[in-house]
Amino acid sequence: MKRIISAVLAFAMCASVAVAASGCGCQKKDSGSDKKSSGAASANAPGYKIEPTSPDFTEGDFGFYSISDKEVILTQYNGKSKNIEIPATAQGAKVIVVGNNVFENSDIESVKIPEGVTDINKRAFAGCKKLKSVSLPKTLKVIGVNAFWHCISLQEISLPSSLKKIDWYAFSATGLKSVTIPESNTLSSLSEKVFYQCSELTEVTLPLTITKIADDTFAECADGFTIKAYTGSYGVSYAKSHKIKLEEMKRK
Repeated sequence: MKRIISAVLAFAMCASVAVAASGCGCQKKDSGSDKKSSGAASANAPGYKIEPTSPDFTEGDFGFYSISDKEVILTQYNGKSKNIEIPATAQGAKVIVVGNNVFENSDIESVKIPEGVTDINKRAFAGCKKLKSVSLPKTLKVIGVNAFWHCISLQEISLPSSLKKIDWYAFSATGLKSVTIPESNTLSSLSEKVFYQCSELTEVTLPLTITKIADDTFAECADGFTIKAYTGSYGVSYAKSHKIKLEEMKRK
């Protein structure tokens, strides 16, 4: 029941984002440009999003939305394979975003996301209960709202240091057991309920570069959940103030 309530709340937040969007679904609307030129400009910033739409073209098992002649968004998967390797290009254009809801509730078991992808949009893999293996690119900047929500078979993941944002509920209700947040010059905070209700999550290792964490980021994780953080770091003070079990690490 708690998981269902979490999903409803997260969906409501996502819906509010969708209502705010206009035009082609880009974050900002350029009244003097068509969808492709406007999209290309917005895509340079992390967090670029479009609402689900029919693809402009298909290639193999995938459908793509063109934001310029050089960049596309993956918006559809029509295949039957359970082991997915997302192409790096489509019709000569670079794939830079895994779009909203592309694989949601599918029975895929593994996915490899190519270098060049910067964003995984909201609910892209939500509800993929059989998903066990995810390979993220070193170019990834944003993991969106509910991106991997309820991926109950996902027990481990390697996060790249290129990340700038891990959004609300991104890994909530997953099967993750242990997570290391990478040391990064671009990622300094963890959003609300990123690991909410991860009942198998026993430990998270925090780097010195994390300086802000929401109060409920780790709410309802496994009994005995432990934060591993360096002596004198924000992670240590966060664990103490939130009465979370702490393992302090010495700085090298």
